[in-house]
Amino acid sequence: MLFGYDQGVLGAVIGLDSFRHDFKDPDPDMEGIIAGIYDLGCFAGAILAFMTADRLGRKGSINVGSWIMVVGTILQTSATERVQMIISRMITGIGNGMNTVNVPIWQAESFKSHNRGAMLIIQSALIALGHPLSTFMGLASRQAEPSSFGWRWPIAFQGVFLVAILLCLPFLPESPRWLIQHGRIEEATQVFAHLGGKDTSINDPKILAERDDVITSVEEEKRLGQATWGEVFTEGPNRNISRVLLGAGPYMFNQWSGINSLAYFLPITFERNIAPTSSLRKSGADRCSSGVRPPAPSAWS
Repeated sequence: MLFGYDQGVLGAVIGLDSFRHDFKDPDPDMEGIIAGIYDLGCFAGAILAFMTADRLGRKGSINVGSWIMVVGTILQTSATERVQMIISRMITGIGNGMNTVNVPIWQAESFKSHNRGAMLIIQSALIALGHPLSTFMGLASRQAEPSSFGWRWPIAFQGVFLVAILLCLPFLPESPRWLIQHGRIEEATQVFAHLGGKDTSINDPKILAERDDVITSVEEEKRLGQATWGEVFTEGPNRNISRVLLGAGPYMFNQWSGINSLAYFLPITFERNIAPTSSLRKSGADRCSSGVRPPAPSAWS
């Protein structure tokens, strides 16, 4: 839900009179910079996740990404100048980009195969729910106008989700696959048993078989050596490029459709052409309806 809320919250406040007053009525170019810099931060965070996920673990990398988002949220909430808002938006994007990469990896390596599709659909539904939540939060905070609390509160509300993540994270298990990759076999066995249910023992044959399957897979990966980027984008006997396109293609075309532009500027577009209050209501309703859609094809694979 944090992902969806974080993407939609700027659109909920950028048209507020208090926001435009505090940032000297930004022109369309500046609005685009403030909005777009967040996505550049997400891109940088996704690249950074490749360097932290294996070194710090899936949980450790999610923890770092969440704390980066905390810093970005504090800086956004306290922003008084355009430069501070731009920098803080990028910082928040970096943290969100890291989490966007690491959370699905952690889910895929921790949940049983028959649960992964359902988890992906639930995750997508929560993202879709976060968008209208941010819009209606902006609608509610409009009552505080002309105080700057009207735009600061919706941005600060991101911290509620971050606190929940940081409080729950210590109680969640590390990825058993990552533990095995780093030679921590006993800990991985305990995680498998924990995920198997409260009455499952570490000596349960099913748990041991599941652990041994992952050990065999990891050893085979080590035997084959480190994959190159060239292998990722070539077909080969493993159909690598087909798998990449199946997993990433739907989301790439999703972005190419301009969905983020709508998320950022739909409220202000309605406001400039309809009315300030009804614009947020219409935008929120639109985001609610956009959440009622079938999942991406990769959810069924």
